[in-house]
Amino acid sequence: MKVYIITMYRWGDRESHSYVLGVFTTKTKAENAAYEEQIYRGGNKYYPEVLEVPIDGIVHDDINGFKATIPLLREVVE
Repeated sequence: MKVYIITMYRWGDRESHSYVLGVFTTKTKAENAAYEEQIYRGGNKYYPEVLEVPIDGIVHDDINGFKATIPLLREVVE
């Protein structure tokens, strides 16, 4: 089984403020929530990243072992 974790990054920068928006059981729910939050936060202040993460699995090479269903980008979503 996999879960989808949404992290929101201010200005799309990993070195700036960020927060975990939520954890979802389906890709569709996660992507919809990520885009809704981006719009709610003004469209260009916080950018989402959605990672597909296996439950009870081990990933040895840190974040590169997870699949990004929404990679961290700096684009306005409308």
